Amino acid sequence: MHNHVAWRRLAPMVMATMLIATAAVSAQNPAPAESGPLSLQLDQAVALALDQGPAVKAVTWKAKAAENKASAANRTHWGQLDAVASIDRFEGDRVLMPLSRQLIEGGLPNAPFDRDQIHYGLTYTIPLYLGGKLSAGIEIAKFEAARADALREGTRWQVRFNVVSLYSGVQTLDAAIKASGSLIETLDAVQKRLELMVENGKRPELDLLKVQDQTGEAKAQQAALQAQRTKVAGLLLSLLGEDPGRPLEVTPLTDLDPQLSVPVDSLQTMALASSPVKRAQLASRQAGSGIKAARAGFLPSVVGQAYYMAHHADSVDSDPTTWQLSVGVKLPVFNGTSRFAALSAAKAGQRAADEALKLARLQREADLNDALARLDAARTGLAAAKARVASATEAARSEQIRYDSGASSIEDLLRARTREEAAHTALAQATGELKIAAEQLNAVVETEVIR
Repeated sequence: MHNHVAWRRLAPMVMATMLIATAAVSAQNPAPAESGPLSLQLDQAVALALDQGPAVKAVTWKAKAAENKASAANRTHWGQLDAVASIDRFEGDRVLMPLSRQLIEGGLPNAPFDRDQIHYGLTYTIPLYLGGKLSAGIEIAKFEAARADALREGTRWQVRFNVVSLYSGVQTLDAAIKASGSLIETLDAVQKRLELMVENGKRPELDLLKVQDQTGEAKAQQAALQAQRTKVAGLLLSLLGEDPGRPLEVTPLTDLDPQLSVPVDSLQTMALASSPVKRAQLASRQAGSGIKAARAGFLPSVVGQAYYMAHHADSVDSDPTTWQLSVGVKLPVFNGTSRFAALSAAKAGQRAADEALKLARLQREADLNDALARLDAARTGLAAAKARVASATEAARSEQIRYDSGASSIEDLLRARTREEAAHTALAQATGELKIAAEQLNAVVETEVIR
């Protein structure tokens, strides 16, 4: 029963980390299976996730795509040069030529009315003035690239936190399985002694039945823990880009004493400079560029054009060439008031982005306060768990001696052994929670301020 209570306390931490990891890797294909178990320490798991994890790779490529889009938008300043060609079949030789002979002595020459004509050359278009629309569009693309880069950096810290959480969950489950195994071994030994004592009439058969019942319950709980361990380990391997079915061995977390390497007062400044706030700031500035682009719709646009063409026809010995330079001006007059609506939408988007920025700052401050409180609570919990293990171990030892001497009942012994098992599980859980709390603080400020 105590083992079941300990697992209920462990379950929220494990399930939360599983959901985070599942969201990060659900869209990715599993990596090819590798032979043999994978043995990892925590630092190795973090490095592996950051190096080849699908979640990190996905946001890295998204950032690269946004950077290339911004570069492409910036190069539109230089205009566009195209090579063009066309082939025409004209009916002028059937209609215009006969008519011209009746109107003009000698008629018109074939060119430019040849039946078959070929035109080829170059065209060049360059924006000279678009009312700021082009510049605003380039700014929007650059802000989008900066936001993608900030998302990439934030994702790296989130993936690191996920790895630590899942790794801690695996080692906690390993400790729970080990403690459950120790309890089963003890119960088996007690059961064998009881069987002899019952045969000799020294103990009632009811004591043996109670031990058998407790042994069956312990084995069922151990099987449930092993199944949960398989699930959590699979999620961790998926986050690392490994085959989820590959056997995984982790090193238990021990002797943790994380300390801050920076003053507490500087943590708020660091938290407000992290990627969620940075993305919100960039979104606000991007919305400002959107207002500029909307206002540009009310201003005239000036575009320069040039072309150089060569023409081929059967009636012409050498291909003649033509060229043209032109400047076109377009002044917006009426568009069903859509430009006013677009400007209003851009202004509303700016206000929404400003409010989102305020919310991002407040949420980051709340995250920082939560991380610091959780760190203090984890320290206290670890100290209490260590003391609990010492007292439970001594109590179980004493209760075993008392039971062997006939001074206590089988219920007292079973309760003592169960408390001892729960204490070892709680110690592993408290150790993992302290490591998770420390990594949560690092993830909030996106700097390794505690290790």
